[in-house]
Amino acid sequence: MELSALHELIGKELAGELSAAEGEVLHAWLAQATAEERLVYEETKRYWHTPAPTTVTAADTATALQHLLTRIHDAEAEPRVVAFRPVAPAPWWRTRVAATLAALAVAGGAAFWAFQRPTSEAIIPLSFEEKTTTRGASAKVLLADGTAVWLNADSHLWFPKSFRGVQREVYLEGEAFFEVTPNKRQPFVIHLGAEQVRVLGTSFNVKAYQEDETMETAVVTGRVAFIRSGAEDATSADTLYVTPDQRAVYSKSTAALRRETINSQDYATWSRGGFVFQSTSLTEVARTLERHYNVKVQLANERLRHCRLTGRFRDQTLREVVSVLSLTGSFGFELTNDQLLITGPGCEPTSTVPTVGPSL
Repeated sequence: MELSALHELIGKELAGELSAAEGEVLHAWLAQATAEERLVYEETKRYWHTPAPTTVTAADTATALQHLLTRIHDAEAEPRVVAFRPVAPAPWWRTRVAATLAALAVAGGAAFWAFQRPTSEAIIPLSFEEKTTTRGASAKVLLADGTAVWLNADSHLWFPKSFRGVQREVYLEGEAFFEVTPNKRQPFVIHLGAEQVRVLGTSFNVKAYQEDETMETAVVTGRVAFIRSGAEDATSADTLYVTPDQRAVYSKSTAALRRETINSQDYATWSRGGFVFQSTSLTEVARTLERHYNVKVQLANERLRHCRLTGRFRDQTLREVVSVLSLTGSFGFELTNDQLLITGPGCEPTSTVPTVGPSL
């Protein structure tokens, strides 16, 4: 749902044309809205029932709406382009919604409106700042409460300038290692689309890349709750608690949620310049190498996807890493400046390649 889609749902509700399915979407948004957002939502309804000035023309409405969108654009941490294109004749209420939004913008309500990335299920408050890392890069972010976040390559973190309300909330797309400042009165919540991770104060890793089939969180210290989509609180059957040397793994395709035993220190390795593979599929290894070294990785045949690797690496070049991997005898490789091609006969579906690589 984009910003315009949210406006349309509000307009349909006020016009009495909201379907049951659309009502569920709107109510889900309202359930996670902040007090400020709900206040402006109520103001929207009040403006709706206020007679519009008869002197307002369609051109005036379009100009006012353009002004609102410009203010939203200017308020974001990173600029985005707002594109306009001709549309089919709109329902009668759409012009009324535009006038309502324009009135709210004049009244100072533009700071309320949230935006949503096209591929995410979570609505992110407009006031949140965004930190982005590209492939081949990582970053450390210090949040207002003292929480430290190490952001892995090709990741996005949205966070407020200060934490207010009953929860400390951030949004993540990608991978990050968190050291959360303890605060029992204000839980720390990480939104991963429709899912979330909730803690009071602990250290743990969260991996939630959009292209991956799974989301996971691995705990180093403390206790973490992974809350599956649809759960209303942290005590329901849709919540899995994990403690040190455990990780929660959530399947996007099946919605299955499981607990696994792991070496938690392996999941803090990447924040110190290394990475660890533990019986990892070659498909996932390829994705890790792509993100870490900013290179395109391709597998020469489908059987290579069945191969699984175990190895530890730190502060090594891509050529050094793939050279070590090739010592297993199961792989070859061709490396150019911007592409790595992994070759070889591949593996049977249950094959596991022996441990390779130096200790960290």
